[in-house]
Amino acid sequence: MIDKKILLELDFYKTLSLIKDFTSSSATKKAIEAISPFDEFEEASRTLKEFEEMQEGRSLNILSFPDISELIERSKKEGVIFEPAELTQFLKVLEVLENISSSVEELLNFSFLSQRIKTILGTNLSIGNPKLLEILENTVDEEGNILDSASSYLKYIRKQIKNTEERIKQKLEEMLNRADIQIFLQDRFITQRNNRWVIPVRMDSKGQVRGVVHDVSRSGETAFIEPEEIIPLSKKREELLIEQRVEEIRILKEVSFEVHQISESLKRQFNLLVYLDKMLSIYRFSKKFNASVPQLTKEITINLINARHPLLMLTTEVVPLQLELKNKKVLVITGPNAGGKTVTIKTVGLLTAMALSGLPIPASSSSVIPFVRNIYVDLYHEGSIEEHLSSFASHIVTLKTILEGADSESLVLLDEIGTNTDPEEGSALACAILEELKNRGSLTFATTHLSKVKIFAATQEDIEIASMLFDEATMTPLYKLSIGSLTPSYALEVAKRYGFPENVIRRALELKGTQDREIYELMKELERVKKEYNERLEEVEKIKNKILAEKDKLEREIIAASENKKKIIEQAKKEAQEMLIKLKKEINFLYEEAKKADRKRLREISRKISELSKQFSSEKSEHQEKIDPGDFVKIKNLNLSGKVLTIEDGRAKIQTDSIQIETEISELEKVLSPNMHEKTKSLGQFVLTSEGSSPKYGEFLPEKLDIRGMRVDEALSIVERYLNELSLKDLSRGLIIHGIGKGVLRDSIREYLKEHPLVKAFTKGNPDEGGDAVTVVELK
Repeated sequence: MIDKKILLELDFYKTLSLIKDFTSSSATKKAIEAISPFDEFEEASRTLKEFEEMQEGRSLNILSFPDISELIERSKKEGVIFEPAELTQFLKVLEVLENISSSVEELLNFSFLSQRIKTILGTNLSIGNPKLLEILENTVDEEGNILDSASSYLKYIRKQIKNTEERIKQKLEEMLNRADIQIFLQDRFITQRNNRWVIPVRMDSKGQVRGVVHDVSRSGETAFIEPEEIIPLSKKREELLIEQRVEEIRILKEVSFEVHQISESLKRQFNLLVYLDKMLSIYRFSKKFNASVPQLTKEITINLINARHPLLMLTTEVVPLQLELKNKKVLVITGPNAGGKTVTIKTVGLLTAMALSGLPIPASSSSVIPFVRNIYVDLYHEGSIEEHLSSFASHIVTLKTILEGADSESLVLLDEIGTNTDPEEGSALACAILEELKNRGSLTFATTHLSKVKIFAATQEDIEIASMLFDEATMTPLYKLSIGSLTPSYALEVAKRYGFPENVIRRALELKGTQDREIYELMKELERVKKEYNERLEEVEKIKNKILAEKDKLEREIIAASENKKKIIEQAKKEAQEMLIKLKKEINFLYEEAKKADRKRLREISRKISELSKQFSSEKSEHQEKIDPGDFVKIKNLNLSGKVLTIEDGRAKIQTDSIQIETEISELEKVLSPNMHEKTKSLGQFVLTSEGSSPKYGEFLPEKLDIRGMRVDEALSIVERYLNELSLKDLSRGLIIHGIGKGVLRDSIREYLKEHPLVKAFTKGNPDEGGDAVTVVELK
């Protein structure tokens, strides 16, 4: 646990006071005063996440409410009776709870806030108590008075009291107007003394007005007398007042019992109200001081971006602090007096303590704060009068405590380390302490004016050096921290600027010597070289990033080009497929036309088919086999075969089984002599058979078409082509062999021939032809 004295030195409690200004209740102020750094990382991290969720879903509007924590503790006791003013405090709290109930329901949708709310409320997550709220609203008002609506009997009694008082006033008015009474009066008015209605009578005439004297004026000249005529009415009024008090006590008992019944639930709800008001106050603080939730890490590293000390923000425009320690854990800060060194390390300590307490810090949300379990501070070196310690002795006692407790989970802040003693010995001791803290892994920030400490820090690989920037032209601090730089303290220069005697400045320079100045000049040159190196390194890094960016760009373009190529190929394939289908349809149409055309028309169609066939040709093969007249060839892509009749000027005339086609030699593929007994399903071909003969390719034997054993649909297709071939050859008769079997194929063929446009008539074959197993067809 971090010592409260340390938090006090870091202005932690002053910062909490800034948050307290935004609260709606004294109970919330107490809750904020109790805020302190958490001992566990998970608790601090969870509290910061709760605040982040509060920022996202904040719809709360909490009005001012009293602190009823003590009243709630009293309400737990049996038979407790609250005064009307105390019940009014319960009323105000219940009104606020009722007002925020819907907002609490929204907050239950958030992960971390929901867990916190459930922890506070327990099993019952409902907010407010409508029944008790209604009772209290009918019982007491905002000023703590019991209302007439508290009970019908109370209302009746109060009406009777009012009527009685009206009668008393009426009688007294009548007496004031009587001539026999007026002569004894000091003044003409009605008033009350000791809760009795009276009239003012001159002291020398008090025996002339019969009644009871209840008071005398300060001057002694007036007696306040209750005339005996109204005494019966006054007694009645007293009795009614007693009855009123009895009824009021009864009402207070009943209402207090209702409060007692829900005391535990009310306590939980009040705790939730205080928690939400605390979070809302922190939110308002964050808006005013531009605070945000930092990244809390278990690693001992720190990165403050645009960090500011909140107390300084109240009085001046603060130069934001930029501070980052990457691989080093010790930072030694140098620079002139009043340059901001002490403010820098106090800002580091305060913001760390705030983040560990689950509070947003006045810095960028990208800032990184380490979770440390202890913070050690040596900021002030005044001597202790009680212990009769010198400044250095006090300094040593503090450093001893730090060295006894600091470890790898500690933040150490040392202001002007090694001062208040001999510079040589103080410097040596300071360097040893810094080295020890470095070896322990403590996150350490130290300020110094000692030259040897500066040089030591600048030459240590694991210690970072920094300085508060100073404008040498105007001799004024810039309040900016520069990591990696080393500057002198400019004490003599500042003294000169403020009018120090010239001879004193000159003598001081003589006494100071040139060694320190030479060291600073060397360090300055080193810093210049380092800066130049870093700048070139940045340029190299930029070039490297640019090259990597170009590489990424080219890789993306290659991938895009590859994808585009795939798309183009797919599109080309699709278009080629569509073209292929279109061309096949056109060729089939031409073949159908050819069936009906004369021989002159056939030549034209042949040329057309040849032209179309070119569109099917793929890339030329690297090796083209020699083709001569008489060779059997296949026309690529058309799947047509035939015999080469002639070759002239790179073009060949092909005789297929039905027509002649001219085409480029490059479109031909040499094949072996085909077997005409083999059934093919090529475009424009069908099967013809002739008993006892093996026809040569190109010969046509139309006597018989044998379709035995075929399916009906297959046979009909062959018969269609057979009829077309007979028509193209100008033959008027054909014979189809289908067999008898069950007669299905025969009947289907003959039914088909009935409707065919080329068929004039058909009959079954003669006995020598096969009888009913064949069908003889006569064409038109």
